Amino acid sequence: MNPFLENLKKSVDAGEFNSEAAKKIIEISKLAETKVPVGGFKTEEDLKILQKSINDRVQGAGVKSVDEEEALKLNSDYEKKMQEIKEEDTINQQVVTLADIEDMVKLSITDMLSFVTELEDKFKKEIAEANPAVKNLIAKIEELKNKYNTIINN
Repeated sequence: MNPFLENLKKSVDAGEFNSEAAKKIIEISKLAETKVPVGGFKTEEDLKILQKSINDRVQGAGVKSVDEEEALKLNSDYEKKMQEIKEEDTINQQVVTLADIEDMVKLSITDMLSFVTELEDKFKKEIAEANPAVKNLIAKIEELKNKYNTIINN
């Protein structure tokens, strides 16, 4: 065990440092010390003990063993769910695109109506006098206001 872990272990054992993290570090260190011997297992019993230890760890971790048929079914279910998520994501991206376009259109209409207001102010005198020169302008202004004011107000 390296000096840091050794000092940490001494602190925990002495009660000077009591944390779950430190206890977990010591537990991991102990597990790391139980290595497979360099030359292999001396006896069949050593191998069985190691296999039991591994199985206990796997069960303790909540890992579930499945047969090939069940794994294929789970994989198929996973693939179907991922496909559904991809399709939903594609649709959601289109909804976002439409919303962005809608915002741009509303801004363009707002700009146009603002320009209409500027024109009304600029040609206020001519409009009030019903000057024939602004007849087409007045008609277009009224058409645009009638058509787009309801869109902006909704």
